[in-house]
Amino acid sequence: MIDFIKIVLKDFDRSKLECNSLLNFFDTINLTTGELKAVSRNGNRVTPSKKAFYNGLEFKIYDSGTITITGSLHKYWNNGEHNYNDFGNIAVLLVLKELEIKFGIKPHQCVLKCLEIGINITPPIPTNEILDNCFLHKTKPFEYQFNSWRGKYKQVMHSQYIIKIYNKALHYVSKGFKIITEIMRFEIKYTKMEKLNKIGIYTLQDLMDYGLHNFKKELLKEWQNVLYYDNTVRIDTLSTKIKNTLLKYSNPNFWIELLENGQIRNFKYHKNQLKDLTSENSKKTQEVIAITMGKKIDLLNTKTSRIDNIVKGSIWTVNEINITD
Repeated sequence: MIDFIKIVLKDFDRSKLECNSLLNFFDTINLTTGELKAVSRNGNRVTPSKKAFYNGLEFKIYDSGTITITGSLHKYWNNGEHNYNDFGNIAVLLVLKELEIKFGIKPHQCVLKCLEIGINITPPIPTNEILDNCFLHKTKPFEYQFNSWRGKYKQVMHSQYIIKIYNKALHYVSKGFKIITEIMRFEIKYTKMEKLNKIGIYTLQDLMDYGLHNFKKELLKEWQNVLYYDNTVRIDTLSTKIKNTLLKYSNPNFWIELLENGQIRNFKYHKNQLKDLTSENSKKTQEVIAITMGKKIDLLNTKTSRIDNIVKGSIWTVNEINITD
């Protein structure tokens, strides 16, 4: 369930990383002048640092002494190659144990600065159809994002977190991976730590002590906060009046204009109308997705010895880990 993280190491001896044979540190060089970079492409001053990469994680040591690790724990689990498969509680523990053995990094030393929590599922309809019909999250419109390494997805940015919905299969098929099923990912990216700090999560150790299964309620709540138009509605069986209403609801601009004009009460009325019409006349796609998400979250957090796609060459096995509540 965990994907991207950014952490700052506390009470950690930088020489453990600098002398580690798995890490090849290099300084950021200005390719034009050959000098160490002091300014970014945006003109901002850059704190001198050096960095190294391992299995998709970036280890960065600043001259000031600050040490950061940035990247995907899920990709690390797959040797830095991808994050489209399942990555459950036991797999996370394996990764954290491996980081401790290989680099001397303990979870209580990893202070969270950014965290992605999400779930990959096989949706009931094509993922692209779902993306096209996710209009808003709460009262903010989704925006399509396209880039070479993340593929096609939609997101909404809030002040402390970002909601993202991905077509994971499309992205990795384009990179040559053989994926035969649709894969949809729904994700919360915590860009500020206030919400997590309020529930006692400051470090990776706190996160694991809290329990990934406890994010089930939050993920399902945020999915239900998506204003979704269900295109499985059986239009041909409906009256002309209802057909016209649904046609209006199928246009994201209708909802955006209500909000832009300050018609909050009207917005809520029509949103409830859409919910009722969808419940009565469709295959209830949003509800089915919620149920599928819930079952997958439960499965990934089951304490079992069954692990899919174990990292090749991992020095840890399931039986070597003491898993507690």
